Formats: sequence, C-alpha cells, structure tokens
Amino acid sequence: MTNPDRDREFLQRSIDLAQLAGEEGNRPFGSVVVVDDAVVAEGYNQVGSTGDITAHAELVALRSAIDEGFGERLTAATVYASGEPCPMCTAACVWGGIGRIVFAASSAAFTEILPDGPQFRSTCAGVIATSDAATVVDGPLLEAEALRVMGRYASP
Repeated sequence: MTNPDRDREFLQRSIDLAQLAGEEGNRPFGSVVVVDDAVVAEGYNQVGSTGDITAHAELVALRSAIDEGFGERLTAATVYASGEPCPMCTAACVWGGIGRIVFAASSAAFTEILPDGPQFRSTCAGVIATSDAATVVDGPLLEAEALRVMGRYASP
C-alpha cells in the first residue's frame, strides 16, 4: 500500500542526495532503497568522480542494499529516485526483483535542463512493460523540487 506522505519524504531524501552528487561534481541524481518503510540504502551519482559509467544513483543504492544483506528482500523494496531511472537502472531493478519504483523528475523534463549525455525514448515504465516484471512505476512526483536542484548544476 502506498503512502503519499512517506513517498514525498523518501523522494525528498533522493533529491537531497542529488544535491550532494552535484556538489561533488557529478550529475545531480540521488536514490534511496526502502524496505518495510525504512531506508536500507542510499546512493548518488558518482560517474564523474569515479569514472565508473555504471555508478548511477540507483545502482549505487542497490549495490549498497545488497552489501547490507537486503538482496533477498528486494522484491519488497521500493527504489526512490530524484530523476526517472534510465533503461540501465530500470533493467537492474527488474533483475533485482524490485517491487516499485518512484521518481521525482521525468526524463523529458530533466533532459531540458541537463541535455548532456545520451537520451532515450523509452521511459522507465516503458522498459518495465517490455519485461515480465510486475514492478509498479509511479512518477513524476515532486518534479519541480528535483528540477530546481538539477538546474543548479546545468552546464552554462
């Protein structure tokens, strides 16, 4: 069962992590993994600072959740993301059995602000639809708040 107030709280945390990513010179994206209404892992984009092209916020958070022993419980997890997960991150959620993905800013909206990097026509829900996963996708929620943070780190 979804709880809109809790969704906003967890999305706000992902937006705060996006701010941290931007402050460290990375693209401004953050993510949290929630199980049983508790944050079990957090991550933010570290591609720029590490050179690891897979260090997207969602993947960093998922790896952390697995490292913390939550791998078997990911089917009960919700991944919250400041921006709509890309196809790579969405596919990782499918492979991990994530039950729900909630995002703040849509890809269509944030690519207007952050145009650098590849752009995909597939949405997160569209990628899920091509699989046999039962993952639920909700968003955009808190889009203006996420876009405000992203705008601080847009290239001139």
